[in-house]
Amino acid sequence: MGKIVLFFLLLIIHGNVFSQTSHKNLRNGDMLYEFGKYQEAELEYRKADTEKQSVKSSYNLGNTLVNQERYDEAIKSYESAAAKATSDDEKSKIYHNQGNALFKKEKYKESMDAFKKSLKYKPSDQATKENLAMAQNEYKKQIQQQQKEQQKNKDKNQNQDKKEDQQDKNNQQKNDNKQDQNQDQKNENQNQDQQNQDQQDQQKGQDQADNDGKKMTKEDAQKLLEVMDNEEKKVQQKLRRMDGKAKKPVKDW
Repeated sequence: MGKIVLFFLLLIIHGNVFSQTSHKNLRNGDMLYEFGKYQEAELEYRKADTEKQSVKSSYNLGNTLVNQERYDEAIKSYESAAAKATSDDEKSKIYHNQGNALFKKEKYKESMDAFKKSLKYKPSDQATKENLAMAQNEYKKQIQQQQKEQQKNKDKNQNQDKKEDQQDKNNQQKNDNKQDQNQDQKNENQNQDQQNQDQQDQQKGQDQADNDGKKMTKEDAQKLLEVMDNEEKKVQQKLRRMDGKAKKPVKDW
């Protein structure tokens, strides 16, 4: 029984030592925070949270991270603090600061949700109401800007599509013109070939006519010779007949 009591006494003493160390780290962190030494304060709050997790260590750690512009880490630290918080006042402060960190990250929708949670636990807080109104206004402008960008991108895409369509049309027109030029050239070549062929045929015809003309001249000459021969023969025959008549004796009466 005595051993059991001693064991519990040791646990209590050990727990008190951790509690005292954590409290010391928290005080050191608060002092460093007041002097603007946020990195050193962060280390003290982390030590305190390691020794004994508490709402204050997580909450103050979140504050030091915000002052170092490490908003994502701060948001998580506030979430951890909110999970350990028990009073409405603690939860109101935690969600208020978390809303500010989200606002800095331009996450206006999430910022609005955090401020609404803060007001849930402390509806009369004027600073939170004002911050909520600012977040709502920025969120509205953000949506408008997004819509503007979307319309701009849409117009850009449409213009690009039109440009591509026009380019396609121009390319098609160029191809058509090229095909027409090729066809015209082909037709011209064919016409030239036909003209050349006609000229060749005409020349052949002329050559053939010349040859035929020369051939007819030889035939005519041959005929002419034959006619002359025939004529000469006729003359000879006439002469022979005349000679025969001259030699016939005259009758002597």
